[in-house]
Amino acid sequence: MRALAMAAGLAVSAGVAEADRALVVGIDDYDAVAGASRLTGAVADAGRIEALLVERLGFAAGDIVVLTDGRASYDAILTSLIDHLISGTTAGDRVVLYFAGHGTTTRDGQPALVAHDGDSVLGRIPLTTLDEMLGVIPDRDITVILDTGFHGGGAGTRGFGSDAPTGPVVLSSVDMGWIASDGALPAAETPGAGLLTAALAEGVSGAADADGDGGISGGELTRFAETHMGEACAALDSCAEVAFVSLGRDDATVARMPASPVSEVDLSPLLPDDGAPAGYMETLGFVTDLFAPSNDARLTLSIVGGEALTVGETVTFSATSERAGALLLLDVDPTGALSQIYPSVLSPAEGSRIEPGAPLRIPNAVGASGAPLLMRVTEPAGQGVLLGVFIEGDLEDLTPLLPAGLDGGGVSNASQSLFELSQTLLARAADPDAPVAWSATYLPYRIHAK
Repeated sequence: MRALAMAAGLAVSAGVAEADRALVVGIDDYDAVAGASRLTGAVADAGRIEALLVERLGFAAGDIVVLTDGRASYDAILTSLIDHLISGTTAGDRVVLYFAGHGTTTRDGQPALVAHDGDSVLGRIPLTTLDEMLGVIPDRDITVILDTGFHGGGAGTRGFGSDAPTGPVVLSSVDMGWIASDGALPAAETPGAGLLTAALAEGVSGAADADGDGGISGGELTRFAETHMGEACAALDSCAEVAFVSLGRDDATVARMPASPVSEVDLSPLLPDDGAPAGYMETLGFVTDLFAPSNDARLTLSIVGGEALTVGETVTFSATSERAGALLLLDVDPTGALSQIYPSVLSPAEGSRIEPGAPLRIPNAVGASGAPLLMRVTEPAGQGVLLGVFIEGDLEDLTPLLPAGLDGGGVSNASQSLFELSQTLLARAADPDAPVAWSATYLPYRIHAK
């Protein structure tokens, strides 16, 4: 789950400069550009990057210019680059340029980005032009991420080429960056995301922290992205192999792992001295990327008594929301299995209602015998993630959207099920005929053996 980290030294901190700026471009609609197929994940990738910049990397939402589809013309991109990134920043500020869409090769062999009006006289932006423009501000921390390629084409790929050979990638002005393809191969995308963006986003969310020191270096992120992209590519018909360019120093700090930006959980007490298992960190990063940016209701979730649990003890959860609605609790246990823990077959659905400002205690119902319901911690010991999904409506509006089998013992492929759920919720939220307003938050925990 995820999308990229930016310039050298880029880290989440309380002292983010007011002039840090980002330009985020995502283009799916290339219907007016000859030879360019319509993409499926570039606009969504732009949204992921915008959320990552705000939630993980400390950028102010007002300091990010987002251009998608028809708004991403050649003139708009270049104007924003000049006025926003160059003129709007000063020495030491972070400058981030992200592009998801088609690339191509010009007749003189130069790799170039294709704007929405790519068939116009000035519809293609050579990388040499970008490099020259960013070279005007060498005293900024500059990161460029281009989820595109300059060769190939067709469904499931980003990039279409001319007969001219692809020239060398020239971006010497940046401090840190990644390009999805070096020109020898097309850049691939799944039906909803670019492989590079997905890999970088998941890596920045924590999965790339190979040594468990709480910081992610350029080298760690590059190695994670290469592995992640290769595995994803192997499952797609649109690419047989991947090739991408990493720019910048391997030892430069890309990002530092903050506490959860939503529930403000300090993860350090939950981690063993030698760092968290890779599977747990990948799950945590995946949940963060897919669900953390969607919390308009200001949903909070806590475990009464703390997140360190012991097998055999009973546990109570508390949730609050600034809006009225219903709450569903999902659990990714230490084995990676996903299950619905509340409501359950023993608890009524109306027990999940939340009113604004009134904490909801779970469990809060009685069983058929009239005795209060209890939730007991069971094996296996280890680390897991509790996910709260909230809907501004009735629980019956949410349950049909859930993967099958969650309330019947759980499913083993948590990542796939959570991805499908997030995409379903995002699609329903954008449905003009029947929009679904939803929020989510998460809580890591650790279960100790007796």
